[in-house]
Amino acid sequence: MPKLILLDHASKEPLYMQLYRHFRAEIEQNNLKEGNKIPSIRWLADSLSISKITVEKAYQQLLCEGYIKNGNRTRYSVNRFVESSWPDPVPHVAIPAKSTVEAPLRYDLASGEMDMEGFDFVLWKRYINKAFMDQNRLMRYGDLQGETELRRQIVGYIRSRGVNCHHEQVIIGPGVQSLLNMLASILKPDHDGIAFEEPGFKIGRRIWEDRGFRIIPVSLRREGIDTDELAGSGARLVYVTPSHQFPTGYIMPIGERKRLLNWAGQTGATIIEDDYDSEFRYFGRPLPALKGLDTEGAVIYMGSFSKVIPPSIRISYMVLPDRLLENYQKRASLYNQATSTVEQLALARYMADGHLERQIRRLRNLYNEKHALFLDNIRTIFGKRVEINETESGLHMVLTVKSDLTPKELYDRALVKGCRIALLQDYYLGEAPVTPSQIILYFSKIPATEMPTAISLLKEAWF
Repeated sequence: MPKLILLDHASKEPLYMQLYRHFRAEIEQNNLKEGNKIPSIRWLADSLSISKITVEKAYQQLLCEGYIKNGNRTRYSVNRFVESSWPDPVPHVAIPAKSTVEAPLRYDLASGEMDMEGFDFVLWKRYINKAFMDQNRLMRYGDLQGETELRRQIVGYIRSRGVNCHHEQVIIGPGVQSLLNMLASILKPDHDGIAFEEPGFKIGRRIWEDRGFRIIPVSLRREGIDTDELAGSGARLVYVTPSHQFPTGYIMPIGERKRLLNWAGQTGATIIEDDYDSEFRYFGRPLPALKGLDTEGAVIYMGSFSKVIPPSIRISYMVLPDRLLENYQKRASLYNQATSTVEQLALARYMADGHLERQIRRLRNLYNEKHALFLDNIRTIFGKRVEINETESGLHMVLTVKSDLTPKELYDRALVKGCRIALLQDYYLGEAPVTPSQIILYFSKIPATEMPTAISLLKEAWF
């Protein structure tokens, strides 16, 4: 043998692991070469005064990792070992540091996350604990479309948006992006392109693009998507956010909604309605969904709870028209349900007991006050240096900044002051307008008492 084997019987490391490490080191250091026989189990056990089981365990580990091979019941021999079969890595090239020195992030005005005081986690924990009591059910995979109790509750919930459906039409998923991937798979055989509002939901566009769809940008007006341009585009599939367009906040009036539905009816097109942020309308009643006006089964309705309960509880849903339900059911076995059964059952009971309605009312009051306060601070601090694209709903505002600075310069200077903003130009698929510079500011997670400071920092950055 090339080297004496020394085992430490007082060590906490098992003897078989010490033996394994010895042979591994000998092979890696090329002291034992390919084809060399290693001692038999009986001989090594006797010579080291250890059990044969200890030697067998060490050899089995070496065999599993490919250091040795078994020669048809003969003694084990060393397997081929190549110390380095890959070319040397390319030398690391340091990325030049940014010229702009960033301050620690104090205010994230680019995020629509929930207010820190916006959710009762103690109450939610009680419903999670109740869900855990049904242990027999939690040992199963659950319904592919989502738990029946939750789908029934969703049917009742969206009835307030004018959507009438049955629970078999509802499909639950862990976020809208997951559902869009599923939807793209269902619609791909009949469509090769999809129209999007311009500017619009950029992550959604990317999902469809990755699925091989041609993206057709359609201009946006204050009344919503340009239906004339849509009709001339040749598209037969369109993604819209009519109740609170993202990112502009525009609301599609009833006349334009009818025109959009008429276009779908005349061409056999399909409309995907993302009912983004629809709960937070601060004046008057929430607008009915486009789906509520649909009598031809042309609209796929999509919604999410991510703005009314923490987004970490990832539960979204879509409502398929009956004509597409059969297509889904043919492929249903391909789409594993990835949403936690525990959280689905907890949310179903939470909704059944009326807590979701109370949560929405509570958030609507909270965000209404913050919306008014944010608006007042912008007007007071910026004065006529900005124009506000005022809307009566949502968790963000679009500002036109009257400055010679480019949008990128506005972004960088805000970051230097510890504020992150979003740029409207980032939501265009094509060429975004260079001027005027338009930015998006969210207020939902900014504490009310700190709004004046956050806005003052932006003013210092830009003026």
